[in-house]
Amino acid sequence: MNSTYNHLENTKKEEGQKELLERNLETHRNRRWVINSIYAMFLLIVILCFYFDVPQAAIITIILFCICTTSEILYRALDKKIELRLKRVKQEKRKIIFKGNKL
Repeated sequence: MNSTYNHLENTKKEEGQKELLERNLETHRNRRWVINSIYAMFLLIVILCFYFDVPQAAIITIILFCICTTSEILYRALDKKIELRLKRVKQEKRKIIFKGNKL
């Protein structure tokens, strides 16, 4: 009976972890508009710098481009990390189900 109880507890824990990861992935992907609005603001800043002939407009453009590129890389890396963790949880669940059916 103790092993059955432990199995049920592990299953509940993994289901909760899976649901939490799915929600995290969903909210992470829903925040895409924040990144896009930051890019739009940076583009507006660059256009205004060139329009008003700011002496360091090229340097400002390069810096903002680097910030955009870095944030995009980090955003995708986090997205990929959450997806991989979710896949790992699903695979562990399949292994447990397969072992349970085998016994």
